[in-house]
Amino acid sequence: GGASKLDTMTVDLDLLLTAETHNFPSGVAPYPGAETGAGGRMRDTHATGIGSLLVAGTAGYAVGNLRIPGNEQAHEDLAFKYPSNLAPPLQILVDASNGASDYGNKFGEPLILGYCRTFGSRLKNGERREWLKPIMFSAGFGQIDHSNLEKTEGDIGMLVVKIGGPAYRIGMGGGAASSKAGGEDEVNADLDFNAVQRGDAEMSNKLNRVVKACVELGDKNPILSIHDQGAGGNCNVCKELIYPKGGTLDIRAVKLGDATMSVLEIWGAEYQENSAMLIYPESVPIIEQICARERCPFSILGSIDGSGRVLLIDSQAPPGSIIPEDLD
Repeated sequence: GGASKLDTMTVDLDLLLTAETHNFPSGVAPYPGAETGAGGRMRDTHATGIGSLLVAGTAGYAVGNLRIPGNEQAHEDLAFKYPSNLAPPLQILVDASNGASDYGNKFGEPLILGYCRTFGSRLKNGERREWLKPIMFSAGFGQIDHSNLEKTEGDIGMLVVKIGGPAYRIGMGGGAASSKAGGEDEVNADLDFNAVQRGDAEMSNKLNRVVKACVELGDKNPILSIHDQGAGGNCNVCKELIYPKGGTLDIRAVKLGDATMSVLEIWGAEYQENSAMLIYPESVPIIEQICARERCPFSILGSIDGSGRVLLIDSQAPPGSIIPEDLD
């Protein structure tokens, strides 16, 4: 994890392909929706196995009729109505493309190819077909050391640690909101906007450099398992790591960017640029050293204890308080 002389070594690298869509957020708030879609996919790449390396990215967009002012097309029905809680197709295409490209530029991953589709029409049977809820597709190429392909299943004594940006009250309920049909539930537009994450490509770069440094340690890689934090925030990514043996986590160990957040918000917010890992206790010093060098926040949330349960405690709660979560 520290400075060393240059050396040569032979590594068996496998090609890595990852892809995801970020459709609902890119419809509600195209620029941040697309940039966090690209960012999440980047973390999916480095969180493959027990860590991998990014190479390049791609992007694709599918939206409704553009109706470009002064350049409307014959097939574009100007009478078509669009959901008030989603941006117009033209804005989605422009802003989403800018968001994904800008994030990749700031992070340092080149966007090397992609596609674009626009369609909206009234069929002969009267049915309207159109991409009201857009498709924002992000994919990436990477490479992974063949020896890093398999994650280690959690075992008693392993620590659950978080690396990356602090928690904010953003991305609340994004997983549920994304499951709705395009334009559904227009009266709750404020909730839809709150479900969109905000991107921080600089923090993403720091986080990725930590993972890259661990991978480059070769057989001394301290990562046992790693998962990107996405939909559901801490309550999803931490459960994935401690399953099936269970463990105890302290919600107050999560680093906050907003001290006014409730326990529920800290547990469920989908704040970006964050990953969770399993490591052995003896690996804490090297992880702390790498994170300090890269100026990347690091915290220990808890450990696997063999209880078969998810026990979330609040170490700052008064005696006798209700335990935030205790699940089989």
